[in-house]
Amino acid sequence: VIVHPQSIIHSMVQFADGSIKAQMGLPDMRLPIQYAFSYPNRLASAFPRFNFSDYPALTFEKPDLETFQSLSIAFDAIDKGGNMPCILNAANEIMVQAFLDKKVRFIDMPAFIHQAMDYIDFIKKPDLSALLHTDKETRQYLNDKLNN
Repeated sequence: VIVHPQSIIHSMVQFADGSIKAQMGLPDMRLPIQYAFSYPNRLASAFPRFNFSDYPALTFEKPDLETFQSLSIAFDAIDKGGNMPCILNAANEIMVQAFLDKKVRFIDMPAFIHQAMDYIDFIKKPDLSALLHTDKETRQYLNDKLNN
């Protein structure tokens, strides 16, 4: 994970030989979304064109995990494995909707997600049934917290 403040590079892939290809454009997600829907074709668009002279410097930084608390939580879920990424995903979806519905502030979202990760039972090697149950239980837990 890398922070790119100018938001020009939307994605990058590094190949086995070390070379990197990047999808670049203006800081606007319409073009990457259009390509996702039209893949493998490239559709003509009237979107503004990127001009390198308007962006003479592209910078990259390591993320500050205290500032980006959700990223730190995601790393924790990946490290723990099992059903933890499932809990994270379900909790994130509930909290994004709660934020959009103005039930929580943006800065409060990580704390709720972390609470769900602490509350829901950890399963080291979940099967599909366990993941479906984890997803349902996580959503119910946070919906109950948000509505009480």
